[in-house]
Order: sequence, then C-alpha cells, then structure tokens
Amino acid sequence: MPLLTSSEKVVLTLGTDHSEHGKYESDFRKRGTSMTSRPTHVTMAALGAAVLLVGTASHVAAAENRQSAVQQRDPAATPSAYAAYLRHSHEKGAADALRAFQALTQAEQSKFLGYLHDPALLKSALDKSAGQSTGAPLSTRKSTDMTSLYNGDVVIGQERTVSGLPVAARALASGDRTVNYTTYVKVLGVKVIKLNLEMIFHSNGRDITKVIKADASKRNLSGVISLSHEKEKTWLSNWSFCERGKPCDSGHLANASVIWEGNVAYRGSVIQIDKKQYMKANVHGKLTDYYLHNA
Repeated sequence: MPLLTSSEKVVLTLGTDHSEHGKYESDFRKRGTSMTSRPTHVTMAALGAAVLLVGTASHVAAAENRQSAVQQRDPAATPSAYAAYLRHSHEKGAADALRAFQALTQAEQSKFLGYLHDPALLKSALDKSAGQSTGAPLSTRKSTDMTSLYNGDVVIGQERTVSGLPVAARALASGDRTVNYTTYVKVLGVKVIKLNLEMIFHSNGRDITKVIKADASKRNLSGVISLSHEKEKTWLSNWSFCERGKPCDSGHLANASVIWEGNVAYRGSVIQIDKKQYMKANVHGKLTDYYLHNA
C-alpha cells in the first residue's frame, strides 16, 4: 500500500464506512486530497509567517526591555540618565556636580561617561594617591597635592587638615587634635569620588597619649561604582631619635586606617577594587605618612 501524506491521513481517518461504497468514497477523498492540500499549505505558510513575525517582534521587545532594564540599573548609561541621577541624589555636592556636568559639551559628556565605566580609571587614579613622607608644615592647617592623568581629564587631589592646634604653635597645650586626610577624583571638572579619613587623638602637651577614634566617610557621585568600608582601625606606634652626645628623645605617633571596598560593573561583570587609606600623625598633627593604595 503506498505511503500517504499527512493530509491524506487526515482525510482517510474521517471515513468510518468500511462497505464497498465507503471504499469508493475513501478513494474519492484520497484523489481529492491533491486539490485540498494546496490551500492547506498556503494556510500553514501564512500561519508560519505570522508566528515568525510575532516571534521577531517579541525578541525585539525583549531586547528593548533588557536594554531599558540595564539603563535603569546604570544611572550613568546615558548623559540624560546621569543628569537625572545627580538631580535626584541626596549626596552632598550633587548640585555642584550636576552644574559642572551640564556645562560640558555633548562630546565631553560622552567621554565623561566612558571614563566612569572604565575600571582602569578608578584603579590608576587611586594608585596615584601614593604615600607621602613630608606632610604639611606646622604653620599650615590645610595643604593639598594634585596629580593629573589622561592628559588632564582626570585629577586626583589629596588634602590634609589639622584642627585643635593654633597656627605656628610651638609650645603645645594638652587637648584633643583632629586630623583629616581626604582623597578625591575629578573627571573633566566633575568631582565624582571623595574618600575621607578622620582621626582624633589626645596629647598631654608633650606626647600623644591616646588615639580616641577614627571615622571614614565618602562622597560617591559616580553612579556606577559601589563603595563601602570596613571598620576603621587605630593604634599608637613608637618613635625615637638619638643624637650623638645627647639624650635620646622618644614618643608616640597616632595611626589610623580603613579598607575601602569598591565594585565596578563592567561589560556584564563586577570588578572589585579594594584600597587601604592610611595616615600617621605626630603630636603637632603633622602627617608624617599617608597613602591610599591596594589593600
């Protein structure tokens, strides 16, 4: 018996009469299938095209939804999204950052967002906040160092301030001293990151007797970098100086440090960049060492 097509099988299964009349009727239907199969193929083709169109539209809609979701998760996906992010931010300095960003040209705004999404920027910027050994002179309450990267597009600033000590004081009174060490990153004139470590210590007028506490704080207006920190650490360290023919001098230095944990979303993955911020001060509040580098 010859093999039947799928359309022939459908027609034949409808017959229930096994008489001679039914046999001829089945044969007639079999012969007629060549006539009815054409509209069936056309119908199926039309349905297939409709399904294909619906499926293509669904894929396009899904892709657009995914792109929209990514932009919603990334406040710096577009210039308008970043401006809206700054406009609704409660971070201190957001209004200044918004004005500076809007003052950029469209090309500069696109370049700015490119910098924000480049994890190498954060790493290289913070690596440039390397240790120093001089600190501020005793007659200065505040001092600042700046380093430029990417042909001046990125500026890293380091500030040291001391309070609770009269300017140019030589004879110290007992009391508490507050020292701040701040690192900030500016991209095309927009300050996007600021990390601050504050330390309070007590002096008896001759030496540091206790580190009272340390506090870490941040300002993060990048929109793409997540920043947190571990518990601050404080301790006293010893120093001594001996000059030939004279009695040795010794005392204590105040130390404070904090570990910053940074996560940068980049091309579908998350890159972690951890940094240690550290400072050491003498009894005058002068930073004898400070840095921000890899933890």
